[in-house]
Amino acid sequence: MKSSFAVNASFHKKIKGLEVEVLGGVKGQLEDIAKTAVDLSPVDTGAYVTSFSYTVGAGRPRGKNSANRPTATAPEGQMTEGYDNLVKDISRIKSLEDLENIELRNGSPHADDVEYGKSGGYWKNTEGYYVFTQLRNIYG
Repeated sequence: MKSSFAVNASFHKKIKGLEVEVLGGVKGQLEDIAKTAVDLSPVDTGAYVTSFSYTVGAGRPRGKNSANRPTATAPEGQMTEGYDNLVKDISRIKSLEDLENIELRNGSPHADDVEYGKSGGYWKNTEGYYVFTQLRNIYG
């Protein structure tokens, strides 16, 4: 004996509604992480803070070099640009499948120096800001 049943349209609408709700929640969390990353970042030339990107689909990561760039006269503007870049990346997420492999990265050539510190060379002597370490501590 063979049996079957039909799933009505309201079930599919409920599933779609749940997907939209979950996706909205994830995007909200990604925006929180973006805001925290920008807030924790040092701003000298703005190259580091504007080099954050979320990997969403194909595309090249952002990476600006601070060499020969003047000190930012308005660090808030650089921070806003960095955050806006990340929000644009988040807006490219259209479905839960886009979230299978999403990563926050900083493509600036001196990202490791900012994270862990450096002495000598063109980069200032610093102790390190540990931006990604702090993000892991906050968000897991």
